[in-house]
Amino acid sequence: MIVFDDVSLSFGRRALFSDVTLTLRGGKVIGVTGANGSGKSTFLKLAGKILRPDGGEVHLPDDKTIAALSPEMKIYDTLTARENISFFTKLRGKTLTAEEIIGLGERVGLDLETFGDVRAENLSTGMSQRLKFAILLSVDADIWLLDEPTANLDDDGRDKIFHEVCGAKADKIILLATNDKAEVALCDEIIQLPL
Repeated sequence: MIVFDDVSLSFGRRALFSDVTLTLRGGKVIGVTGANGSGKSTFLKLAGKILRPDGGEVHLPDDKTIAALSPEMKIYDTLTARENISFFTKLRGKTLTAEEIIGLGERVGLDLETFGDVRAENLSTGMSQRLKFAILLSVDADIWLLDEPTANLDDDGRDKIFHEVCGAKADKIILLATNDKAEVALCDEIIQLPL
């Protein structure tokens, strides 16, 4: 579980979060919604301890791993799709076989037989998004921080991502920042910003 204990955060004179206390439990998809600029991405960064609050504390279990997917997530343009998956997986101390990497691609609709040796800089925006989700799946983290995970995806890509999110929620804490109606419909609980 992730616990926000009296968390406050300001940017300049603008208080984004003031004395927020809440507990986020696994076994469901928790949507974080709100207007542009309301702090959805910032909320995810606080939840993952990527960003420190000005006041209060965020508590995470020490034994839990985190993976994030966001528009800010960078993949290495000069590496191929296959090399990107392998690289990010090795950063987590894991090694995948060629078959496992192809299987990850299949789960997100990224045909690595066709696109596996294509440098990331030559992938379409949608294929890059599929690659990012394959990387997220490859590290098998306990906590997923998903910021607009289906942005730039076609219907097939969205369906595959929705399937993966629904299939994973029983064993994970999944936070999904979005204003997309289809993504919101996927959520079991909604946190509406501002809090």
